[in-house]
Amino acid sequence: MSAAPAYSEDKGGSAGPGEPEYGHDPASGGIFSSDYKRHDDLKEMLDTNKDSLKLEAMKRIVAMIARGKNASDLFPAVVKNVACKNIEVKKLVYVYLVRYAEEQQDLALLSISTFQRGLKDPNQLIRASALRVLSSIRVPIIVPIMMLAIKEAASDMSPYVRKTAAHAIPKLYSLDSDQKDQLIEVIEKLLADKTTLVAGSVVMAFEEVCPERIDLIHKNYRKLCNLLIDVEEWGQVVIISMLTRYARTQFLSPTQNESLLEENAEKAFYGSEEDEAKGAGSEETAAAAPARKPYIMDPDHRLLLRNTKPLLQSRSAAVVMAVAQLYFHLAPKAEVGVIAKALVRLLRSHSEVQYVVLQNVATMSIKRRGMFEPYLKSFYIRSTDPTQIKILKLEVLTNLANETNIPTVLREFQTYIRSMDKDFVAATIQAIGRCATNIGRVRDTCLNGLVQLLSNRDELVVAESVVVIKKLLQMQPAQHGEIIKHLAKLTDNIQVFRWEEERHWTM
Repeated sequence: MSAAPAYSEDKGGSAGPGEPEYGHDPASGGIFSSDYKRHDDLKEMLDTNKDSLKLEAMKRIVAMIARGKNASDLFPAVVKNVACKNIEVKKLVYVYLVRYAEEQQDLALLSISTFQRGLKDPNQLIRASALRVLSSIRVPIIVPIMMLAIKEAASDMSPYVRKTAAHAIPKLYSLDSDQKDQLIEVIEKLLADKTTLVAGSVVMAFEEVCPERIDLIHKNYRKLCNLLIDVEEWGQVVIISMLTRYARTQFLSPTQNESLLEENAEKAFYGSEEDEAKGAGSEETAAAAPARKPYIMDPDHRLLLRNTKPLLQSRSAAVVMAVAQLYFHLAPKAEVGVIAKALVRLLRSHSEVQYVVLQNVATMSIKRRGMFEPYLKSFYIRSTDPTQIKILKLEVLTNLANETNIPTVLREFQTYIRSMDKDFVAATIQAIGRCATNIGRVRDTCLNGLVQLLSNRDELVVAESVVVIKKLLQMQPAQHGEIIKHLAKLTDNIQVFRWEEERHWTM
């Protein structure tokens, strides 16, 4: 019996030809590795004087972190190299420290003087990384050091370092809210920054620390509007959301003015004799009251709408949704329709994006139905759509139904009832009921169709049909005696409690 070949105990030993190599890369988590020798080769490489070995070790460690492996036990060996002269090694060390500084706070505190020296490094990436690591140490005792570092970074020549300072502001605020006044001074300074790299980050810091200080935005409003088109997508979403809130509180609402005009027009058209008598008696009062001025849009309001409109073509769904929200609240009725085409375009995206878009469209279509009516067919349901998408599209189609397109909508609903998805079928029956409630002209047609569904083999379909029929019969019970008699003749063998309850009610 031949003896099995012994495994080499030397670190970095290679396997024989044709044999797999185990444990050569510590990131691979070899099956024969021992806990007490874990990462020993990496620690030795980090302790050497050769920068090439240190760089190789840091690359492996960062690769481990990227794969989701735990490398926290290497913190003491890595943190010693934060003062390394090699710039590439130092960058990777800071990448590691940003990840683990919050978990290994005691060890990080021992190197805090090194981080402070890093804030003075000639390389902007090192200065930014040092500030990022410093702000990741969640210990109240270093709050004064963090505050000083943020103030210095806010005046840095590099916009990347100033951006990092803006990111550090909410971290310090969450650690010590008593620093709010000093942080507001830094935010005010950074809001005046004219670079697009800083704009999104400082607005996020503003929203988290002092959203009530709207006065800080006044003098920077036009600058933010003009920078918006060149800011990165994440920053665009943040800035647009903030400017939407700002504009809704600082400018007159064009939609409110339109509703007042519509209300006055309705009163004039449908005025009764009593109203005319009252109006004759109050002519003197009306003459004394100041005349209502016609709505004129503020130039700054117009600037915001003009500069955000091109972003409806953005590749980012989040940016398009932010602009759509802004236009929905701030654009005049004649201009708000431009967002419909952009939102319909997003319906070609992934199902997660479709879900969010359809939720917003369902809400918007309640108040402004007209802008989505030309795109009615875009909300038709595909057999491949998930159930939650189907139900949202049903809601949109129901909201868009009117006297003109109701025949088309009902024909579409008729095909949906044959679906194998029972939850979707039940939602379709409810949608038919809502259409019948909203549009009296098709109420009898819908009732007749629902009565035909009572002979369906699926008990849930029958149950949902009875529920909807009951609601429709409540509106005109005297005119539908034949339907009530038909319900009374139905068999009693359907074991659906809700159906039984509704059938007994109709009888």
